[in-house]
Formats: sequence, structure tokens, C-alpha cells
Amino acid sequence: MSAQINRGVLARILWRSFFFQAANNYERMQNVGFAYCIQPALERLYAGDDLQRAYERHLDFFNSHAYMTDALLGAVVKLEEDVAAGRISPDQVRAFKATMMGPLAAIGDSFFWASLKPFAAALAVAGIFSGVPWAPIVFLLLYNLFHLGLRAYGLSAGYASGERVFEKICRIDLVQFSDRSHYLAGICLGVASATLLDTTLHGPFALGQGLEFVVLVGLVLILFQSLKRKLDMPWLLYGFSALTLSFVVGLNTFFPLFR
Repeated sequence: MSAQINRGVLARILWRSFFFQAANNYERMQNVGFAYCIQPALERLYAGDDLQRAYERHLDFFNSHAYMTDALLGAVVKLEEDVAAGRISPDQVRAFKATMMGPLAAIGDSFFWASLKPFAAALAVAGIFSGVPWAPIVFLLLYNLFHLGLRAYGLSAGYASGERVFEKICRIDLVQFSDRSHYLAGICLGVASATLLDTTLHGPFALGQGLEFVVLVGLVLILFQSLKRKLDMPWLLYGFSALTLSFVVGLNTFFPLFR
């Protein structure tokens, strides 16, 4: 690392990134958060009017995924070092941010919101229905392991590789994990549905008794059809599980005498 941007500065940037969305606005979205995060580095590299101009270019429009922005912060710090040394122009920093914020947002949204969180939640639900009381802790640990790890790795990799940070992010292959986690979430939901039916519907005349096999067969058919026809599997799985549980719970709610 350079004598100016040391580990202490990067640690301050990492800490500030947890407050990245504290000042979102409708005009320029996350620009204030980005400028706030990168402020410790800018103050090391510039002074006077140069510092003012650096703040201004980082107050341009910016909108990306909050967790993935750490990689961009690290890369921009590296570019700002080059700007301060006169090796590149400030316009290259602006162009780099504008180019990268969209792809990083797409990767972050698909991985965290559409894949990791549903999978971790389905795993926790399956654990709870299976009698594991600490299953919610697994959800928190699994989600934050990726969340915190990717923040720290992204900032470090971004500062080390500069404009080539996207190559390092792609090597993790988050997109492939996102695709596969949908199937894992479906399996967890199937286990949770079958376990719930088996543990809550008891007695020789309990309505819904024996539906565990039907639920599992239905989930397997949905998995097969989604692979064959490339359907939107997550919504099919969630909808099937919700309808099954609603049907069984409804029967036992309106006809309690059969228990």
C-alpha cells in the first residue's frame, strides 16, 4: 500500500460503508453515501481546491447495490491515487463509476435479494419445523458470512486491482451460486412443508394426514418442469408451498372436530 492510503484508511472506509444508504435521495440516489465513505481517502490525497473538486465529482448520480459498492470504493480509491499523481484524468474516475455501478447492482440484487436471503430463510424454516431451535441463528450466520465477507474482500480486491476489480468479482461466480441456490431453497421448502404436516397433523382422523408424500411429489414435479421448460421456479415453489400449507391449515381450522 502507498504511504498515504494505508490499512487504517481502508478500515475507516469499510466502517463507513455500513452507513452507505443513510442519506439516499431521489435526485442523485446514493451519491452522498459514496462521498461520505470515500472521504478519508480523499482527505489524504488532496487539499484545498483539489479536495473540493474531488468531493464534487463523487457527488454525481450514483446508484448500486450497497454490499457490492465496497469493491467499487476500493477501486475508486486506487484511481484517485492515480489522479493525484497526475497519471489519469478525473473524468476517468467518473466514467469508471458510471460504467460499473449497474453491473455490480445486478450481481448484488440477484445474489443477495433473490438467492441468498430466500435460501437462508428456507433453511432456517426447515430447521425450525424439524425441531432445531437455533435454526434462526444459522440464518444470521450464513447471511452475514457472505455479507460481511464480500464487503471486506471487495474493498481489498478493489484497492489492489483498481479498474480490473470486476474480473476478481466474477471469479467468485456469484451468478452460478444464485442459480443453484434456488434449487436448494426449493428443497428446504419441501422438507419444511412435509415436516410441518407430519408434526402438526397428528391423530388417526387428522385432516391432511398423509399429504407429506403428495407435497414432496409436487415439489419434485415443479423442479423437473422448471428445469425442462426454464420456468420461474422460485415463484412456483413458493406458491405451491403456500397453497399447500393454507389448504391443510384451513381444513384443521374449520373442522377441528376431526382431530
